[in-house]
Amino acid sequence: MIRTIVVGVDRVAPNGDTANKIGTYQLAITARYHGCQFIVAAPTTSVDLYTKSGADIVIEERDEAEILVQTGFERQGVLEGRLKRVEVQVAPVGTRAWNPSFDVTPAELISAMDGQYLANKQINVQYAFKKDAKGERHGLAAEQLLAAQAQKNDRTL
Repeated sequence: MIRTIVVGVDRVAPNGDTANKIGTYQLAITARYHGCQFIVAAPTTSVDLYTKSGADIVIEERDEAEILVQTGFERQGVLEGRLKRVEVQVAPVGTRAWNPSFDVTPAELISAMDGQYLANKQINVQYAFKKDAKGERHGLAAEQLLAAQAQKNDRTL
């Protein structure tokens, strides 16, 4: 029986929303449905202090041909001892496709974040979430990073 799902992350917003490869959001929903922990392994370098939430994360879109066209070899098309490579459209003509590289997982579906915290020295911390006075969720990791950044700025002034 699966009790925990652990995934990596490409970007973490300060409110705890994350962006990662397509399928991560599905895993988070699956974990919630089955009562499993959903943990994000997030290095501090993935925290984007300038993006308020997952809704603000710009998602790269890939070419729709990656979905609509497949590449293969002709079964009978041997040219000079080589197979002939061909592209075949597998969707009806006129079909369009949306092909995002990442999906966004809302913080509400994340049980915890585990990663690293860099200040004066590197130590491992368990990231959790808390709500501020407005009821917005914030990852403690982001708050720690902001505090560390403020301390660093104070020292460099």
